[in-house]
Amino acid sequence: MGFKSLKTGIAINLAFFLFLAVFLTDLVVLQIMEHRLIDSRLDSARQWISNVAPIGTSTGSGVQAPNFSVQTNDNISGAMISRKGKAPGLVGELPGSLAGEIRDLHGRTVATGNARTRAAGKVWGVFRPQSRYTVISEPIPDGLGAVTAVVPLSPVYRMMRQTQHLAVFYLGINLLILLLLAGWRLSRMMTRPIQRLIRITDEYEASADFEFFPEKQKDEFSRLSGALNQMLRRIEADRDRLQASLDSLEQSNRQLKEAQDEIVRAEKLASVGRLSAGIAHEIGNPIGIVLGYLGLLKSRSIAPDDGLGQDYIQRAEGEIQRVNTIIGQLLDFSRNRPSNDSVLSLHDLVSEAGEMLSQQPLFSDIALKYEMAAENDLVHADADQLHQVMVNLMINAADSIKQAERGESGRIRLATRSLDRQQSKLAVDSESGAIELKVIDNGTGIEEQYLDKIFDPFFTTKETGKGTGLGLSVSYMMIQQMGGSIDALPAENGGTEIVILLPLCSAPHEASAAGDRANTYQYGNAS
Repeated sequence: MGFKSLKTGIAINLAFFLFLAVFLTDLVVLQIMEHRLIDSRLDSARQWISNVAPIGTSTGSGVQAPNFSVQTNDNISGAMISRKGKAPGLVGELPGSLAGEIRDLHGRTVATGNARTRAAGKVWGVFRPQSRYTVISEPIPDGLGAVTAVVPLSPVYRMMRQTQHLAVFYLGINLLILLLLAGWRLSRMMTRPIQRLIRITDEYEASADFEFFPEKQKDEFSRLSGALNQMLRRIEADRDRLQASLDSLEQSNRQLKEAQDEIVRAEKLASVGRLSAGIAHEIGNPIGIVLGYLGLLKSRSIAPDDGLGQDYIQRAEGEIQRVNTIIGQLLDFSRNRPSNDSVLSLHDLVSEAGEMLSQQPLFSDIALKYEMAAENDLVHADADQLHQVMVNLMINAADSIKQAERGESGRIRLATRSLDRQQSKLAVDSESGAIELKVIDNGTGIEEQYLDKIFDPFFTTKETGKGTGLGLSVSYMMIQQMGGSIDALPAENGGTEIVILLPLCSAPHEASAAGDRANTYQYGNAS
């Protein structure tokens, strides 16, 4: 327990006030006892004075002389007895320092006949200096003289001091007992509830209420418990509102960043579109003329056996066709081609694209694995554009697998699943939700620093001459026009995972083999 703890402070203050109370009580009791003892001593002295009669032999005048043979008692140290007009006689001993004062007081009593009482001298009492003597002077009943007695008070103070030693002992005992009892009681009333409050606040959990005492016990701690509960409920409500505000701000920030990214991407696409339009118009016609001349050369009958010349012509034609394809892709950025949207089955389109590519030499040792688990696969899109997207993604996956040069065989997994409206998070609100299509390969993968750039025009990780960087950009633009989204993620096996979300049509799937599409089956020439 620390010196500055509440319990220590209560104990110190309680001990101080208990000591003060007991001390004052003892002081009052001592004062009362002192007055009672002094009064008793004075009463005894007055009784002695009243019993002292001037007894003597008769004189000629018939008046008796005072008898000084009487003895003082324990309460009187000395007395002066006299008749009026006569020299006083002494009984016992009078204090030498007070002889003149006593004679003067005695003379006044004899002269006036009035009783007088006076304190004289100083001596240490119990707690402070007190009167050492009390002088009582009373007239003789016949009016002819007076008796003045000196009452010493030192025996009273001595007895009080002896009694005070015992009182101090009991004072300490009483103080200790009262301190222990009061400390125990205050501990039950204050310290323990406060310690319980500290323990409960340390163990506090949200939505938990404090409960110190039953509600029927309407004391301060019970009211404090209710006030704390109200405060905590307000804090919880404020925290919930703050958390809701933070969530809303985070969502707004995400939407703002997405909108900013879309604006930047749109600006890039617009710039590329304007550039590609100019390039296409400038070199489109010359390329068409060159292709025409190459066709004429192939059709001519001269040098029909010239195999090397024919090979050169075919190679030149292939390269010109490649340039023409690139120009066609560039034109896709510069104009919106009229789309031929229709309701189509995504599962069927994916299967057709896979069957077509599986016959190509690039896919000779790559296994295509289909996991069509979506219950509804009807989407509203342009079949040609969606087919082009699938071909671009699968060719990119195959190129990545070829670059990997792993000991294991290549695999491309095509998986679908249905998402509800909350899971889809598409800008287009479809009542039927969305379908998710994943194209996952076990190729080289894409470094994390390039994930945000792969859909930019002309960005490619392929070797020079093997990629234009337009395939994914065109695919991104087409998916966006369909109201969907496309993202790239690193796959668990080190490859790449392309995720496409497309809004579903509200019409039910009418394919007879809908149940079979939930199963996993494989196409290809190698497993």
